[in-house]
Amino acid sequence: MFRETSVIKSASACIFAVIMVYYYMESKNRKGGSIVPKFFYKLKNVSRSELIVKGICTLTLLIYLYCVLDITLLDRTPGLHRHVLRPLWEVRTMVRSGEFTYWTGQIGGNLIMLFPLGFLLPIMSDRFRSLGSALIVGFFFSFFIEFTQYYTGRGLFESDDLMHNTLGACAGCLVYMIISDRLTRNENDTDY
Repeated sequence: MFRETSVIKSASACIFAVIMVYYYMESKNRKGGSIVPKFFYKLKNVSRSELIVKGICTLTLLIYLYCVLDITLLDRTPGLHRHVLRPLWEVRTMVRSGEFTYWTGQIGGNLIMLFPLGFLLPIMSDRFRSLGSALIVGFFFSFFIEFTQYYTGRGLFESDDLMHNTLGACAGCLVYMIISDRLTRNENDTDY
């Protein structure tokens, strides 16, 4: 019972935080008025298909964030506060030990974990359509996970995880940029 309640509270807090950050980022450079009227005004100027795509992406992002938090924090038992701050220690350990299967899974898993974040955020907002934005969001989300793992004793704070997760978010954004560029080029080619 306690676990289910804490999962629901954590997921609700995460969803609320993501929504508030999104609306804040969207309204940051506009002058006057509150966030809510600007949001509804923006919805009036969005096509139905774009609104559906953004809605699906938002729902997907929220489910994805819950899954990441569940895997990295909620589904773990509290233990010791541990950390490894040596950069690239996982790669060195992999090369020295010769156990490529485990370590490539560990490194690859961390690269893949924030890939969807880097891919979905640019679909939802123009503000996230650069590698710099993906780098910042990926770093801070990864830092949040790593710090919380350390603070609660639910995992190991690793500088490698921070680096690999951030690179994964950047890779997701890069794939988005490539696909978006090709779709835009194809759309422009068919206009002639």
